[in-house]
Amino acid sequence: MSLVDEKGRIFGRINLIDLMLLLGVVVIAALAFVVLTKQGKVVTVPENKTITYTVVVRAIRPDVAENIKVGDLVKKQTTQGDIGVIKSVRIEPAKMVVDTADGRKVLAASPFEKDAYITIETKGRAGKDIIATGAEVLRAGDKFFIVTKWFTGEAVITDIHVEGDQS
Repeated sequence: MSLVDEKGRIFGRINLIDLMLLLGVVVIAALAFVVLTKQGKVVTVPENKTITYTVVVRAIRPDVAENIKVGDLVKKQTTQGDIGVIKSVRIEPAKMVVDTADGRKVLAASPFEKDAYITIETKGRAGKDIIATGAEVLRAGDKFFIVTKWFTGEAVITDIHVEGDQS
């Protein structure tokens, strides 16, 4: 006895098309049950926490660094998602690793390039496994391009603080 006979029935009992329709009805009924009984309810966490984080933009020209302004809205370049407002900017000589004549590596300050330390504040949500603002996830070490009205540059998150978070 074959799985499907010459009339298209499985094990000679039920038509293949009828079986597919029956399975479709069962799936739709299960989905309706989940939706109507709110078993599939999505829990949303309100974005009411104040998140302050610092990013560093390394080795930029001094005249470019002047375009980073307190109060500017900051977005991620790839998504154009808002990630906060600049609260403070600290410009320092860029630090870089250089090789010495005797083969050692030392940290030296650049006589020309600058590092910009930008503190950004936003409202967001912080759960046990995520810190986010809107659809943008924030994690120390994340590297991405930031955009303001006057500036764009590659930034790395170096520090994150969530208001009221003890961890």
